Amino acid sequence: MIAFALSGGGNRGPIQVGAMRALFERGMVPEMLVGTSAGALNAAYIATNPSAQTNETLAQLWLDTKSSDIFPKPRFVMIVRAAFFGNGLDDNQARAKNFLKYIPPGVKTFADLKAKLYLTAADLQTGQLYLYGDKPDANLIEACLASTALPVVWDPEMIKLTLQTQDGNTTMVERQFVDGGVVANVPISIAMDKGATEIFALDLQHAGPYPYKKGVIPIALHTIGVQTYQQVLRDIQRAIEAEHVTLHYISLGDIFANLDLRDFSHTAEMIEEGYRRAKAYLDNPTPNRSPRRKPGVLGDERVREEGAPPGAVPYQPPL
Repeated sequence: MIAFALSGGGNRGPIQVGAMRALFERGMVPEMLVGTSAGALNAAYIATNPSAQTNETLAQLWLDTKSSDIFPKPRFVMIVRAAFFGNGLDDNQARAKNFLKYIPPGVKTFADLKAKLYLTAADLQTGQLYLYGDKPDANLIEACLASTALPVVWDPEMIKLTLQTQDGNTTMVERQFVDGGVVANVPISIAMDKGATEIFALDLQHAGPYPYKKGVIPIALHTIGVQTYQQVLRDIQRAIEAEHVTLHYISLGDIFANLDLRDFSHTAEMIEEGYRRAKAYLDNPTPNRSPRRKPGVLGDERVREEGAPPGAVPYQPPL
């Protein structure tokens, strides 16, 4: 079973669309899609009808999206909101309105999709990672909103749950759910556990080295990325060791790596570069290879040694 595993990446999501263009050209049609954050939105749209034509329509939707569609508030208003009375820079109203444009008419639940789809969301009250996709009646828009609620940038998605109390009664509670990428940003393991045998992982995380970060929000977002990259390495190693899985890990993280989250002016370039990168991989595929062999912070012993603080030594946890 062919699966596309799509990482988070914010407004750099069009890079994955370009990469999928190359995959569809080679006849790679996914029977399953797994996505987090921006990858969740891309995965959800493709799952409505996995085809090259659907991917081109998705590309046009990205091209038509403006910064004001996602971030309608001025920057200073967002900063004041986050500092004094909000749980993020913005709420989900603009995202919800924009997402409706991405979902074809008549597609309301996971049962309406033509490919298996799994989206991730993390419960802030329990720390549990949850999957949408096994229950066909799950609401698709709600799942997308939960899976794209990037901490710091947007308020957590508030979802009402019915829980059973110890005395056998039920009670309604409201929980905060955020972008599943904080737990599983490149959901390779999820694809494996759900039966995928050939996985194309389109990863928008940058393996480093990284530029100097300045400002509370950029540092907070970058910190999340550094944490999740360690989990990606473990997922990749697990896939490599699995006899029944072929993993094609396509690293796209260095493409427009430092793009401001509000910048939607380079969409066409990102689509083209994602296409070029994936096409180059498909021309010379290297399945079941760890990205640690590539240049970058984790792959350069000299960089790790020379960059150590006085009195400290580099430590890489075993995968």
